[in-house]
Amino acid sequence: MIRRPQLRAVTIFLEVTRTRITWSNAGGRWSKELVAYALDRYHRRNMRTPTVRELRAGVPELPSHATIRRMYGSASRMYEEHGYRVRKRGGQPGRRTTLARDSFGRFVPRAVSEAQPH
Repeated sequence: MIRRPQLRAVTIFLEVTRTRITWSNAGGRWSKELVAYALDRYHRRNMRTPTVRELRAGVPELPSHATIRRMYGSASRMYEEHGYRVRKRGGQPGRRTTLARDSFGRFVPRAVSEAQPH
């Protein structure tokens, strides 16, 4: 007894989805121009540069931490070369604080700090 495959009705369709352009994490070569473009995109979207901790964990659309170390030596040198501000070691992304502090380093309310200059 010969079994013949059963014929099924198959619908062929093209699913159009909105996807971002992703850079290959395997196979593609990162040039300094591509790194600059990827940093600019990240900065425009997040209004800051990625921290080293984020780079080590892996940031989509940016080169791996190993690639950055191989190309630049460190993330700080990469930021310097592409014109971004380099945070101090352990520095947090975001705005710098402009609040006044007392002699113990504690933050002082604005009314007190204006009345008693240090």
